[in-house]
Order: sequence, then C-alpha cells, then structure tokens
Amino acid sequence: MPRTQRARSARALANDAAIRAAGVAEVLRVGVDHLSLRDVGHRAGLTHGATYARYEDVDELLVDLWNSTMLARAIALYDLCAALVREPSPERARDLRQWVARADPADVACFQVLFTARRLPTVHEEVEPFIDEYLIGRWARPDLDPAVGLRVAVLFTLSLVMLAAAHRFGSDDELATAFYEILVEGLSVPPSAIGPVPALAPPSPFSPPPSDDLRTQLAVATFGVVGRSGYTRATISRIARRANCSPGAIYKLFASKEDLAVEAMRTVMRARILSPGRRLDVTREGWLTEMLLDAVAPTNHVRSLFNLEMTIAGAHNERIRAAILERLSELESVSAILAGLDDAERTVLRQRLRVGIFLVTASGYLSTLGAAPNEFELHSFAEPMRRALVAGHERAWRAFDEQIGELARARGE
Repeated sequence: MPRTQRARSARALANDAAIRAAGVAEVLRVGVDHLSLRDVGHRAGLTHGATYARYEDVDELLVDLWNSTMLARAIALYDLCAALVREPSPERARDLRQWVARADPADVACFQVLFTARRLPTVHEEVEPFIDEYLIGRWARPDLDPAVGLRVAVLFTLSLVMLAAAHRFGSDDELATAFYEILVEGLSVPPSAIGPVPALAPPSPFSPPPSDDLRTQLAVATFGVVGRSGYTRATISRIARRANCSPGAIYKLFASKEDLAVEAMRTVMRARILSPGRRLDVTREGWLTEMLLDAVAPTNHVRSLFNLEMTIAGAHNERIRAAILERLSELESVSAILAGLDDAERTVLRQRLRVGIFLVTASGYLSTLGAAPNEFELHSFAEPMRRALVAGHERAWRAFDEQIGELARARGE
C-alpha cells in the first residue's frame, strides 16, 4: 500500500511560516550570497538546531522559498504582464502598476533568487523550469508568436527591475505614470505593424580599455571576475591572478574589494552611449533596437552579467548603490542643462530617459537567463517603444541628441 504523508502539527506549520518570512527578510537584508541558516533561525525566533532540522543547507532553504513563496507570485506577475501585452489599455496598466506598488517582500527577493540561480546549481534546478516555460520558451518556441512572447518576457523582467529599484531607491510616482503610459502606447502597436528591420549598426562587442596602467588592469580584472562569479565570490586573490599581480600590489592602490568594484564600474563600464563613434539619435528608426541588440549580444554577455551582479550587490552596499545612481544620472544630468527647453520639457526628458534605461537594462538582464532574441523579434518590440518615448517631444530629443554629441566630442571618447 502507498505510504500516506503524516500530517504536520500546527506548531511545525507555524515554524515553517516563520522560517520562510525570516528567510525572505534575510535575503533582502544581506542577499542570497550571505544568507545564513543561523541568522534565519534567530530572526524566526527558533533555535539553531530547529532550523537545521528543517533544512540541510541554505540552498535547500532557497529552494523552499522559491517553491512555496515566490513561484506562484512570479506566475501571477507574468500573467498580469501577458494581459497588458494582449490588451494594452490604461485599465490593464493600472492592474500591473497596483500589483508592483503593493508587492510583498518575497516579490523583491524573487529578483535576487531568479537572477542568481544560474550559479547555484541546486536552486537553478528548481528555477529553470519557470525560466524555460515563461521567460525563454514563450518566445523561443516555434509554436508560439515569438514577438508577442518576447514582449511579455521583457515586461516581466522590467517589472522586477522597477520593483527592486523602488525598494532600494524609493518610488517615483511621476516616473511610474510616464512609464506605464509609454508601455500602453508602445504595446498598442502590434508586432505585425512594424516593417522590416532597417539597416542597423552591428552590436558593438565590449572590449575593456587597453592599458599598461595597473589600476586600469585591476579594474578590467574585477569586471571579469564579478561578471562571471558575482560580487561576493570575486575575491582579491582571484582578481590578482587575473591581473597577473600579487594581492599586496592591489592593496597599494585600493583599500578594499568594494573600491575595486566601484573603479571597475567607473572605468570599464563608462557609459559608451557618450562615445562619438556611436551616433545617438533617439528620433531615428531603429535606435532603440540597436541599444537592445547591444545589451543582449552574446559577445557582451559578461558585461550584462557584471551590470546584473553590481545591481544585486548594490542592494546591500551603500557605496555600490551610489555608484549605480551616478551612472544612471550621467545622461539624465544633460537634460537639466539643455538650452531652449523649459522646466516641464526637461522633466519629461529626464523621465523618458530613465524609462529607456530601464528598457535596455531589463533586456540585458533577460539575456543572462538564456538565449538572445534575434533582430526582428527585438525590433518589433523596441521600435514601438522608441516611438512612444519620442512622441510629442521631438524637439526636446533633438536638442538632447545635439548636446550629447558635443559632450562626446569634448571628452574625446
């Protein structure tokens, strides 16, 4: 006869709930890489032994958190995104906006678990079916419309990025309003209405700046190690090996790994959008497509991973968070000084720049989970979004494009 599972006591179920709530809180406090069963048990009000009696290790706790707390809500978020893609309307946008605004702590923690699972084999085994079924399979499978499926996958990732940003940097109602208005306008254009992909500049393979200077070499080495292994696992010893120097040589230039990571972000990840070799023309068809293709290109995979890992680290590190904000504000600061625009136009431009940055960021993060979309799939999503970003503000964008070109030439990048 088949064995029946013994019903668990009310006390055991209450302990489970307490551990799961504590586990989510600890992920938000210290991150996946620093999660400790001892700290989770202490937060839950349980003994160390009681926690270890329930879970073998931290990976098993993360698996339980994913299956019991995060998966159903991730699917609910995906369904809301799919509803908005199928019916782009203010009402569907409001449903999604309200869900994001009222998100649980587990929804914020889901971002970290989902995007770090690739380097945690036990956790990835549980998370991978969701990735394959919802975020990759829905646009990569031949029996589904890839252009529509990609829109939902990017919107899902975009929503998680907005969630994480609001949790760490605070919410911005005006930005959120602009964000959802642009989404509705862009998604209202069906993929079939977008013409052939125009001639595009090929993705620009990321190549760190060549230099004999040890400081720059260390920044480049940190970029590679953090991108492949994550910030926590990027040790000084590994960075020293990659730069072919001793740990002691590093400490003569940098006081900590934190300083190295910030230097890598400032030196290696400088916003190449300001390069004179890459024309910035937001009003040109295909501009956003080029930006997204650059973000998801396999040749730039480590760059996408570095951006992702620094975002995750920034959730728990004030200096890294400040460096991220510095990068985000680099382009936005231009909008504040543009001549010939009034304050309202500058505000609109700043908001739309942030929306564009989020679109590119979310596409890059999605690419870290698996296959990259092709040019047509990306163009059928990106071009309507570009038009929505520009609509009604062409004069401001042209002024912005001209100012960026002048800055790039002045900097000689």
